[in-house]
Amino acid sequence: MMRFIRSRTRLGDKWKTAFAIAMLLTVCGAVLMNRPATRADEGARALLTIKVTDLRNHKGDLIFGAFKSADGFPTQKEKSVNWQVKAADADTVTFTAKLPPGEYSASVLHDENRNGKMDFGAFGRPLEGYGVTNNPKPRLRQAKFKEGLFKLPPQGATMTISIQYF
Repeated sequence: MMRFIRSRTRLGDKWKTAFAIAMLLTVCGAVLMNRPATRADEGARALLTIKVTDLRNHKGDLIFGAFKSADGFPTQKEKSVNWQVKAADADTVTFTAKLPPGEYSASVLHDENRNGKMDFGAFGRPLEGYGVTNNPKPRLRQAKFKEGLFKLPPQGATMTISIQYF
C-alpha cells in the first residue's frame, strides 16, 4: 500500500510541476503578445535619396557612404551603415538607401581611376573629387562629420551632393 501511495504522490507532483510550467508559459506568452510594438518600430526604414552632381567627367566610379558617427567618416566602408559603388556614367548619379530614421552624414568620392581610395598629389592635395551632405567646401582640409550631419525623417529625404575638385 505504501508503494502505491508513494508512486501516486510522485505522479501528483509531476502533474503539478507540468501544470505550473504550462501556466508560466501561458502568462509569459500573454505578456509578450500584449507588449508595445517597439521591435516593429526599430525596423522602420526611411528612404534616403542622394543625387550626385557636378562631375568633371564620366570616368571611374562614385563611392557613396552613409555614416551614423564620426568614427570612420568619410572613407571607411566597415564603419558605414550603407556603402555603394556606381559607375560615374552620367551628369547626375543617384544613390538610394533605406535607413532607420535618425542623424547621418554621407559622403561621395569620385574615384576616377577605380582604385577604391582618394588619390593625393603634392602637399596632400586631393587629385579626385569628393563631396558630403550639406555641401561644405573646406579648402585646406577634409569635411568633418558634423558639417555633413542631417536628420533623416521617417518619411525620407532627398539631398544633393555637389562634387568638388581641387
